[in-house]
Amino acid sequence: MRILHLADFHLPNDPTEMRHGIDPHAHLVHALAVVRTLRPQPDLVVVGGDMFADGQNADYSVLQDVFSVLEQPVHLVMGNHDRLETYRKTAQPSPSPDFPGYYSFDFAGYHMVLLYSAGTGREYGMLDETQLRWLDDDLARSHPQPVLMFAHHPPVNIGVPWLDEVKLRNSDDLWAVVKRHTGRLCGLFVAHLHLQVSCVYRGVLVASCPSTSWQFSGQANAARAEMSAERPGFNVIDLVEGQVNVRTVRFEP
Repeated sequence: MRILHLADFHLPNDPTEMRHGIDPHAHLVHALAVVRTLRPQPDLVVVGGDMFADGQNADYSVLQDVFSVLEQPVHLVMGNHDRLETYRKTAQPSPSPDFPGYYSFDFAGYHMVLLYSAGTGREYGMLDETQLRWLDDDLARSHPQPVLMFAHHPPVNIGVPWLDEVKLRNSDDLWAVVKRHTGRLCGLFVAHLHLQVSCVYRGVLVASCPSTSWQFSGQANAARAEMSAERPGFNVIDLVEGQVNVRTVRFEP
């Protein structure tokens, strides 16, 4: 199975607006054109959040048109720049009015979990007690399927101080739930960093995807929001015979 993981578009509500000297809409369109050249094609697409720069005033139905060039099912994770209430109102097809932002589903023999860490209204992430209880129950119900988990905020430090300040604040609570289901989590895939980082933490692969727009610096002494010259990109996750491969694809917009 192959999964496309891309994130952090930061689309302006005006599609002609430039941000940080780039055209986020054009970058995303170009990224999807590159995706269509991949062989084999992805079986599933997961968008890791921060789809819009101003989620409060965004029209999430725009994404249906943008992703119509792909034939695969597309699933969305909410980021801190997104707004769940606006997504409920404008997404097509429309989610239920009480959609909590997190859910799970089975696909090709794997159990997929999409978490909602962006409910704080701040840059950093949190998982509330209700969601953590749901996750524990969901993982118990889905036993013994292998699990892939997606979230916007990383639950680990990456060594860039200002980015580590805006990670998942209660990451220990998440890892406590994961520990009760040891051995089933194939990987936890995140975004938010505008930086590709992979590590193994408590025996679990944690991998972030780059942004399709601009990239932040990975230098340990980087100033807040300092950018790098790295090209935009996305991740391809391949699961073959119990092995998880994560490859970053860069593109020249």
